[in-house]
Amino acid sequence: MRILVISLFTLNVFCMTFNEAINILEKHESIDSIKYKSKALGEQADLKGSWGDPMFKIAAKNFPKDSLERDQTPMTGIEFGLSQKISLTTKYGVMANAFDSLSKAYEYEADDKKQALTKGLWDILIFKRKITEELDILKENDAWISKILKVSKRLYSTGKTSQQALLDIQIRKSEIERELINKKYELESLDDRLHYLIGTSNIETNSIPWTILNEVSKNVNDNRELSLKEKLKAKDFSLSASKLNYIPDVTVSVGYTKRSDIDGNGDFLGASLSFPLPFSGEKYSKHAQAVNEKVEAVKRYENYKKEKKRDIAILQKDIRMLLSELDIISKKTIKFAMNSREITAKSYGLGNSSYVELLQSELKLQKILMHKVMLEATRDIKRATLKYVKGEPLI
Repeated sequence: MRILVISLFTLNVFCMTFNEAINILEKHESIDSIKYKSKALGEQADLKGSWGDPMFKIAAKNFPKDSLERDQTPMTGIEFGLSQKISLTTKYGVMANAFDSLSKAYEYEADDKKQALTKGLWDILIFKRKITEELDILKENDAWISKILKVSKRLYSTGKTSQQALLDIQIRKSEIERELINKKYELESLDDRLHYLIGTSNIETNSIPWTILNEVSKNVNDNRELSLKEKLKAKDFSLSASKLNYIPDVTVSVGYTKRSDIDGNGDFLGASLSFPLPFSGEKYSKHAQAVNEKVEAVKRYENYKKEKKRDIAILQKDIRMLLSELDIISKKTIKFAMNSREITAKSYGLGNSSYVELLQSELKLQKILMHKVMLEATRDIKRATLKYVKGEPLI
């Protein structure tokens, strides 16, 4: 029992580095499923590029129905036949190329899924950092309000403040305690999301490469765009194959008939050539379908490039706006709010300021500090999103 408790405790506190977490993401089920889809399409390419197996036939020919004897007529015999479908064009090779392109498209989708999961990991880590910093703010505020509460009790005992002031400060302290509890539950929820992603809720803080989010990488590899390109190429191959499909395949057959030779002419040889006549609308419908699918793939690819350009421009503007606001808050607003709270607290201790002014200054500082933490988290989320949209690495 003791060993079990120790084992559970060890699993609970198991911690990994950021790079170890990335290695685990590479084996995620959602990525593997796409990889197997790619492999299946690769095998299908070999299938589509094949003419098919030759057909072997054994036939009993012209046996008299009454006796079923093979030496009653010169036309009676056993035929051995071999037939093979032969393409007069390269359409099967083109169809194989189409599925090869689809296979590559899903390879890129698997890489994009890994990138998306990595971005999801960053989102969780950023929010965990945000909540941890908010907890620090609330803990500091709780300690500060506890000191003020002691001062208020002293002032109340000397008649320099009212019972209402004491109650309002106690109410404010309970509000901070409530916020602390809520933040801890939020942190536990993020831990659950992280555990689903990598199997643990603990990543070594020092191993997280936060500077990556602020770097501009020249190693750009947009897997979503590459996947759309390969899908477009596949539709192009399919259209070419549908054009070649107007020329029908031919089936060549040869046969050897073993006879009883009652007429002295020996065994018979035979050969045939067959092909379908294009009377139905099947080939025309398939070609029209291929044309529409090619146009759809072109439009989807063009729209993706426009959306990507738009998203990059919006994200870059949002980041610049957040940086400007953070600069003002960090250099000016927080300093002013902290000075205001300190001055008001001293004045309140001397009985020169009201408890309402004190609580207002405390609440104002907390809101500003919380807003700063929120802005920093939003900035980094947008930075991670920008890198993902551009196709830059997140590791």
